[in-house]
Amino acid sequence: MINKPSKTLYLSIESRLCDVALVGHAVRGVCACSPLKLEAYGEMEVCVVEALNNAITHAYKRQEGYRVDTAITLHHDRISFEITDEGNPMEEFAPRSLEFDPEVIGSIPENGMGLFIIETLMDEVSYSSKNGRNTLYFCRYFTQPQA
Repeated sequence: MINKPSKTLYLSIESRLCDVALVGHAVRGVCACSPLKLEAYGEMEVCVVEALNNAITHAYKRQEGYRVDTAITLHHDRISFEITDEGNPMEEFAPRSLEFDPEVIGSIPENGMGLFIIETLMDEVSYSSKNGRNTLYFCRYFTQPQA
């Protein structure tokens, strides 16, 4: 079987939370060109939106005027996402654990769950910070890789 070449869509937005939805819509469009099931489109969108919100909120401290880049790539076996900013790097790349009772509404944290969501919904997640550029990478395989 010959692997199809990868196709990448590059998107840049200013560091404004109100612009994040534009990228979310683009994610759904790219998902429509993949073998993912319709139910997975929303999961992909949520992960990208969470990653963008984190970059704007934490790396740039909600200051406008900075750039956040998104690369959405369709590979023959997966869809991958790279969210890149030039703000403050993550001090510790570790998803939050579920230390609350989901049955008790008041115990659910109001924030800090973005990485947990991404780790839960994606097959691979990694983070790097080099030369002032911070990149969160995550992907979902179309079929689960054989062990």
